[in-house]
Amino acid sequence: MSSQILLSGGDKWYSYSGIVFGDVSVPASISMVLIPNTGLRDSYIQIQPFFSTPISASAGNSLGLEIQIDNTTILKQAYKDDTDSLDSNNTIILFVPRQSKLEILSLNTAGNNTQERGVNLLGYYL
Repeated sequence: MSSQILLSGGDKWYSYSGIVFGDVSVPASISMVLIPNTGLRDSYIQIQPFFSTPISASAGNSLGLEIQIDNTTILKQAYKDDTDSLDSNNTIILFVPRQSKLEILSLNTAGNNTQERGVNLLGYYL
């Protein structure tokens, strides 16, 4: 799990999870990025999730993504397969108020618990 890292200029920050996956025992929501406090300024952020090829492409076994600001879900979606994921041209763009808790979770089922996934994030202070 990753946290917020300030860039040298002080006006941007980033976070990345690296490759994350679960084990075969229990499906779970996996926290990929957790930033307890985004700082003293509002942020404009770009989030780019990525996923490997699905372990199981059967119905009900898709990976999902949930973004929470201050424990409120602001985006929650599932991907049907690797071609449906946001790994190439699509970036999620959000406004995050100052001093917010930001968490990005991977949602998964027993059929895809070991599928690799991750997220990259770049924030611009406003």
